[in-house]
Parts: sequence; C-alpha cells; structure tokens
Amino acid sequence: MKPRIRVVNLVKNFGSFTAVDDVSFDVGEGELISLLGPSGCGKTTTLRCIGGYETPTSGAIEIGGERVNDTPIHKREIGMMFQSYALFPHKTVEDNVGFALKMRGVDKAKRKEEVGKTMELVDMLGFEKRYPSQLSGGQRQRVALARAIIHHPEVLLLDEPLANLDRKLRETMRVELKLIQERVNISAILVTHDQEEALVMSDRIAVMEGGKIHQLDRPADIYNKPSTKFVANFIGETNFLEGTVTGLQNGAATVKVEGDIEIDVHAHDGLHVGSDVGVTVRPERINIGKQAAADASNVIDGRIEFVTYLGSIANYRVRSEAGPIFQVMQPIVGQQASLSEGESVSMWWSRDTGLIVD
Repeated sequence: MKPRIRVVNLVKNFGSFTAVDDVSFDVGEGELISLLGPSGCGKTTTLRCIGGYETPTSGAIEIGGERVNDTPIHKREIGMMFQSYALFPHKTVEDNVGFALKMRGVDKAKRKEEVGKTMELVDMLGFEKRYPSQLSGGQRQRVALARAIIHHPEVLLLDEPLANLDRKLRETMRVELKLIQERVNISAILVTHDQEEALVMSDRIAVMEGGKIHQLDRPADIYNKPSTKFVANFIGETNFLEGTVTGLQNGAATVKVEGDIEIDVHAHDGLHVGSDVGVTVRPERINIGKQAAADASNVIDGRIEFVTYLGSIANYRVRSEAGPIFQVMQPIVGQQASLSEGESVSMWWSRDTGLIVD
C-alpha cells in the first residue's frame, strides 16, 4: 500500500538560512506522526510546506500519490488545525464548521446534515447557534477540529492544536483528539514541542533539531532506545555521561566517565576500546538506598542534595563522591519520600539499563 503522505529530501531555505535540511518521511494510511523538537528546529516549516503555506526550495511532497509542490492550498486535500483555532468570530459554530463545504458549493441541506454528523463526532451537538466567544477553549478546539475534517480530507495537519489549553484540559483533549483521528481513519501530522503530547498521541515520532530528523521511530523506541545525545536529552529526563570505552567482553562494554567512574553497559556493534561514547540512564531505572544490594552492578555512592516531592514520585538529586550529579526517580510508598536531603546513599543499575548513544 502506498503511503498517504510522502516527503522526499525536503529543503526549505530563507535566504542563506536553511530551515529544513533534507528531510524525508512517509505517513501511512490512518497513521499519526508527530514532528517534535524545540523552537526553530524546522518542524513548523515542514508542516507549512506540506500544507502549501510555504514553497519548498527543493525536494518533493506527495499526497495520495500525487506531487503537490505547486498545487495551491485550496486544491490540496488537507484539513488544517491551527494553534489559534482561526475560527471566524462573526460566524456561528454551525457556519464555521460548514465553511469548507460552502466553499465547495455543497447545498444548504447537505451542509446541515454533514455539520450535524461532524458535531456529533466531536461531542458538540447543541452548540450550533453559539459564537466562538461563547465557547470555552476546549469547545473551540473541538469546533476547529470539526471544521478541519468535515470535508473528509486525505490528510489532517495539526499545528500545536492544544498549546492554548490549560494542563488538565490538554491532557484530556490529546486523548480525545487521537481517538477521533483513529475513528475517522485519517492520516495526520502533528507539530508539537510537548514531548508528553507526542508520546501519547503518536504512532511514530520524528525528533527534529537544526532542520534535520535525528530519529523517526515508535514512541517506546524513541524513549527507550534514543539514537543520539540530543534525542536522549530532549525526550524525558535522563542522566547523560560522556566517556571512553576501556573494555569489551561478552557483549558488554566498560566505559570510564567523569570522576574515573567505570560503568558496564550493553555493547552494540562497531564499538572498540578507545571509542568516545555517551551513556544515558533514565532516572526511574536507577535504584537508590542506604546500601546497595549485594549482587548490584554499577554501584555509585553519593549524598542527596535535594528532594523534589511530586505526589506519587520522589525526584532525588544526588552528588556522587566522584563528582557527577545524578537524578533518580522512585515511587513514594506512603506519604513521604523514604530518603532525605543530606543522607549518604548508594545508587545502582543493571548493565542492560544504560544505553550507549552517539
């Protein structure tokens, strides 16, 4: 089956500045891919090129097997949701949602029927006669989604659609938005800088920085198997240590890092003694206690400098005796963290818990 969207060697220059640098990816039928990265990484420019709001400098964009580089916006089979919702303030909800059909010459009776179906899909029946100013942020977001999908486009483009919502509503709406996208089986591209949003909503995530894709993978693999230092640091919290491989044996590498700490980690192909590498260890995968288990590996002693209480989780900032600072996250049993600031502790983790990245 051909992908619904293909982006091939996309480049977009603004004068001497390259905003998108040789980006390629496909989006399958009914798949949602997130373009995730910090401000200025090229994710929004990539989306705008796909939508027709920017003209690529080079490369190709295909929708439904057709090259659309020179196709005007109104002739591309896309639905677009903007961060600002971009609703017409002087039009009712009904007229906002049905606007795309009106521009396509659909008669009034058919428009009313389609508006009703789409409003039911986004759980907004009964709000047809209201104006955007009479709606909450979450309701306006639903109306914007209804307007984007009412004409059954081939592609749905989402430009930070949840950015203007408060945290609790954003957490609810990202699940509902994903469920609706799956229900209508539409291929979608989401632009976001919110890693949690990308992890929850995406079938795959493209992590971008400097106009390039560092890694395109499933959410679990992006988190558990980051391919570069940038991905490891950008997705979630991590402890990142730079060092040199000092030994290789039985599929394991020994890496000497700052403070002459030696860490055992699973070795991948291509490593050799003397290789300069990075080692990443997620905070929630480090054990911590007043004394390490007898059979523990990668044992590092230190002192707790700060404890952050996060309700169900305690985040410990630990300065090791050798110098490097570690972040350790552990579930809280009871009402208080089990360890306190100033306590001497041991940290340890298994060989397979850490990961070598470029």
